[in-house]
Amino acid sequence: MPNYDVVTVSFENVATIQRYLEPWVHANRLSHLTVVDNASKDGTVPQLQAVLLPQQIQLNTDNIGYAKAANQGAAVGRQPYIAFINPDCFVQSDTVCKLVEFLHENPQVGIVGCRVLNENGGLQAASCRRLPTFWRVFNHITGLYHLGLPGINKSEQKSLQSGSVEAINGALFVIRRDLFEQLNGFDEAFPLHFEDLDLFARCLKSRHEIFYLADYQATHLQGASTQDNKRVKRWKKHGLKRYFLKHRPRWEQWFVNRLTS
Repeated sequence: MPNYDVVTVSFENVATIQRYLEPWVHANRLSHLTVVDNASKDGTVPQLQAVLLPQQIQLNTDNIGYAKAANQGAAVGRQPYIAFINPDCFVQSDTVCKLVEFLHENPQVGIVGCRVLNENGGLQAASCRRLPTFWRVFNHITGLYHLGLPGINKSEQKSLQSGSVEAINGALFVIRRDLFEQLNGFDEAFPLHFEDLDLFARCLKSRHEIFYLADYQATHLQGASTQDNKRVKRWKKHGLKRYFLKHRPRWEQWFVNRLTS
């Protein structure tokens, strides 16, 4: 079994962090974990300190955003594979092992993910998806995809079939460390949102595949962190604009900037 590191970024996850840690405790695999906390004030840190060793917890004095904190956590490890898992995403350690094994056996694949379910068992739309384009963003912002019009997909690749995809759910994925370092990790100019899609786009440009394994699953509670909604909205808008600046044609950038102004 190839070795791997797990990196988790927490911010006021007191409601979920214990449940997140439980599978790793039961499997005796806590040594894989590094948690970077972005200045939680709600009791998350004492829960982490009760389970993890001091060297496994990186405590930031401010909320520096996901991308920078994730890079900080990745820099602590040395194993050939890195699993990035959100603290509101619950997965058995054996599932992560299967994803790592798949990467180990398929050198053309750079990133792998699995089915991500809601608490009620329904499949989250972002389990496997396509990268943003102007038309896809326009459909989402305007709600056109709800109408079922010809040429407009109501759902994005909600497939139960394994295969190569453009993007997977950023709440849980495994990447090769050498590829992560080659890509210089997450772009820290994305404070929150779109940093995963940017990484996926750069992975594909490096001619590595992204693979979706439908036979394995995790549960993700979306929005479980306590967040400043205005700040998150600002970050999301900034991330969308930066993604289009980096990866899409200039005319698409122009329209997206006006749609989000």
